[in-house]
Amino acid sequence: MVSLRVELLTMNNILLIINPLGHLSIALMEWILLDWGIRLRRQSSVVAITVLSLLLASTSYDNLILAMGNLIGAGDLLKSISMIRFLLHYLIMPFLIVIGVELAHRAGAAWATKIVRVLSWVIAFALAGVDVITNYMKLQLEPTFFAGILRYTPINPSSPPIITIVVSLFMVLIGIGIWVRLKWSWLFVGALIALIGNALPSSLVGTLPASASELIMAFSLLLTEQQVQVLYNQPAQT
Repeated sequence: MVSLRVELLTMNNILLIINPLGHLSIALMEWILLDWGIRLRRQSSVVAITVLSLLLASTSYDNLILAMGNLIGAGDLLKSISMIRFLLHYLIMPFLIVIGVELAHRAGAAWATKIVRVLSWVIAFALAGVDVITNYMKLQLEPTFFAGILRYTPINPSSPPIITIVVSLFMVLIGIGIWVRLKWSWLFVGALIALIGNALPSSLVGTLPASASELIMAFSLLLTEQQVQVLYNQPAQT
């Protein structure tokens, strides 16, 4: 019995170090990807890269808050910055749809017409509005400590995150199309990992898998944009 308690205490101490450092590392890597995205944006007039840069800034903030939760401690400060964390997620995540449609357009997909591209913006704004109204406006947070991370979570969470999973599934389909058209599988792999990572309940596995999977998908998106620029030699104009 004593041995079991010692093992559990040791495991908790390990998680207390590994998971915050994991989120901090992801935040730093997302800033590296953000710099890469800015450089790609300078080579192209594609607005999707700007959207992806905003997404990277948002997820970097998200991971930074998760990494610093133990240091800040439960209270008004952590709760307030956590509210911003949720708001950014609700507002920006749906715009992955825009990124996916724009990449499909640049890869030569016939269905990605101008009307569809405009419609992707309408859908993204609509999903963001639905998320804000149905989730954020009535959001109530409480402190939770799990897997070495102190964070604020919804008192009555809507699980699983349906919109995030639907958007990730859409990116998987875009990835399949680009794989078939360009013989380039990286986007499909990244989107599939993000779909699986976001589907895993954080109450059981912690927050690190979802954050790591979103980093991988962002990397695959930037890698795909770079590949499109190489294949077509000159960035397409929007």
